[in-house]
Amino acid sequence: MGSIIIGIDLGTTNSVCSYIDRNEPRIMINEEGGRVTPSIVGFGEDGTSFVGDVAKRQMVLNPDLTIYGIKRFVGKKFRDCRNEVEAVTYKVVEGDNGECFVSVLDREYSAQEISAMILQKVKNSAEDFLGQPVTEAVITVPAYFTDSQRQATRDAGTIAGLDVLRIINEPTAAALAYVHDRQSASLIAVYDFGGGTFDISLLKVDQDIAEVRATRGNNTLGGTDIDRKIVAWLEEKFEEEHGTDFGGDRVVIQRLRDAAERAKIELSSASTTEIHLPFLVADHNGPKHLQASLTRSELESMIQPLVQETIEECKQALKDADIRVEELDEVILVGGSSRIPMVQAEVKKLFKKPLNKSFNPDEVVGIGAALQAGILEGDVNSVTLLDVTNFSLGIEVQGGKFATLIPKNSPIPTQATRLVSTVVDNQRTVKIHVLQGENKLSRANVSLGQFELGNVQPAQRGEPRIEVRFGIDANGMVNVSAKDLRTGLSEQVTIKAPTSISEADLQAMKQGLNRSAIKAPDQASVADELERKLAQVEGFIRSNRPLLHRDDMHNADKALKRGRMALLKSDDVANLREVITLLSEEHDRLNTLISSQ
Repeated sequence: MGSIIIGIDLGTTNSVCSYIDRNEPRIMINEEGGRVTPSIVGFGEDGTSFVGDVAKRQMVLNPDLTIYGIKRFVGKKFRDCRNEVEAVTYKVVEGDNGECFVSVLDREYSAQEISAMILQKVKNSAEDFLGQPVTEAVITVPAYFTDSQRQATRDAGTIAGLDVLRIINEPTAAALAYVHDRQSASLIAVYDFGGGTFDISLLKVDQDIAEVRATRGNNTLGGTDIDRKIVAWLEEKFEEEHGTDFGGDRVVIQRLRDAAERAKIELSSASTTEIHLPFLVADHNGPKHLQASLTRSELESMIQPLVQETIEECKQALKDADIRVEELDEVILVGGSSRIPMVQAEVKKLFKKPLNKSFNPDEVVGIGAALQAGILEGDVNSVTLLDVTNFSLGIEVQGGKFATLIPKNSPIPTQATRLVSTVVDNQRTVKIHVLQGENKLSRANVSLGQFELGNVQPAQRGEPRIEVRFGIDANGMVNVSAKDLRTGLSEQVTIKAPTSISEADLQAMKQGLNRSAIKAPDQASVADELERKLAQVEGFIRSNRPLLHRDDMHNADKALKRGRMALLKSDDVANLREVITLLSEEHDRLNTLISSQ
């Protein structure tokens, strides 16, 4: 078996890894036996880190040591993430250059480093699955990610030890999965409502060409926001009943988040769900519980504004692409939040087409990433991907105005040029400020960075002729060059975002990540084993309770209680192992009692 390029859907909630096997995309099974890996990083009290299901299981007990939803911080300035910072149960701080850092046990981690931990977990699982080293990958990102966020995602891959060959938009990857091996031409809408982001892309597919006609989106709108609506509702119910709030208790907030997510999922198939959280808080009057019943109609009333936001983005995308609803052949649903019945009803109402749900919405982007990897390897029939820019690209000109060089929804890769000049007599340098956005004022758009062309020959203002050339590659990343046409002097740079990491720091982070051994530490794996044993014994008792006398249950109840207490202090590995043995003995004893009847 030769070197394999893997495809990774690096999601806000879950990540998926896939590859091409005999010309067909396959989802890889991770080390825990799952097809998806929770995009969650946990830390032990000694600073060791672990990723995935093990981290997810410790969220309620150690919310300040469990990092989730990091995708919403990657490649963004702290000032642009204030609402996110206030919503999470861990600590996010501002770095020296205004970027976001996660503070854990007196150490600060960049969003790229946390993302790299998730990617390395995926990489390790892939290597175990394939039985060979993996060094190259295709990684998906939301279509509405800025250049800064794309660069940050590539940096995360580098830190994780991966050569990121291509950054591909998630809706485009999903479309690749749906049109794989199709022959007929079609015009497709890809509605991608994930855990942390929303995208809508319109594509024209004809045999071996997939052309994106337009894309819209919102990088701060997803299933997480629906969960927050439910949490706010639960907080209100609790305060109405008990006359007090939670006082910002992080463990309580995390329990509410878990309950909200479960309720959201249950209401996709049921008309009502019961939420019961015993011993949520306690005061001098004793423990206080939360018991609430949430109906689907109540949920729909809460989230209607969020769903409507996605519908408005869809309408704008149709307008941008100059496509009428009647021209569309198919609507594809992607992302876990697209399972919500109200979402499906509103999408169907807008597009007036049956919804294609033939792929698992949690896996389809990963499958598309594998197909892109297979195209690069030559193992899949080549499909020419013609993607588009998600934002207009330009420079700041006199008066603080924004001059567009490459309009939004231009096919990529692409190039554009513009002549600029000096604004004062004998000016020796020209500063080029590169921005993304749609506002006519520079300050209202996203700054990608600045560079200077020096040694401009002295002349009256407006005389020098300086050509600025923009290039956007197939990954959606920006390159800019400037040339003085009179002297031939030129300067070419790859725009480094304000939140980007230097090459030296990238290598240092990569070495540090390799040393930290991201695989779950012994204490975490033993705690995981204890949790499974508790579930096994509790399930056995529940199924056989009519056959057991009260006296028979005494020792078993004591063992179960000790097991739950041990999980609260999971750093004592010896105690964890002792309790596992005790529970096994109790399970065998009860089984023998029942068998003898």
